[in-house]
Amino acid sequence: MTLAQRKSAFELYEIPEGKIGISHSSKEFSTGYMEIMPGKELAKHNRPVWEHLIQIKGSIEIKLFEGDSSRTVKLNENDTLDIPPLQFHIHSNINGSESSFTMWKADGDITDIIDNIRKNKRLR
Repeated sequence: MTLAQRKSAFELYEIPEGKIGISHSSKEFSTGYMEIMPGKELAKHNRPVWEHLIQIKGSIEIKLFEGDSSRTVKLNENDTLDIPPLQFHIHSNINGSESSFTMWKADGDITDIIDNIRKNKRLR
């Protein structure tokens, strides 16, 4: 797949925790979705820009780290969450029976993160 095709086509990557879909990626913003399988969680991470989440199917818990403390927010279908730049967090699907589907939008440049997904994960 060429770079031009990647910019115009929906991409889907398998990760150990589920799947990551990318619908658009540019220096201005990136959008897509993530599927987290039951009982799985993403590694603790942050983004250099605002991250906006909309829960589209199932539920997910987001653990937000704030200094030495943390708090957990549960997103059910149609719930939203805005995560500020550089805030560490973990997406966890504690549901034992169904995958969690979360739509995401990053306001700003995360093209290096997207490129890393493209290099290190298997395209499906």
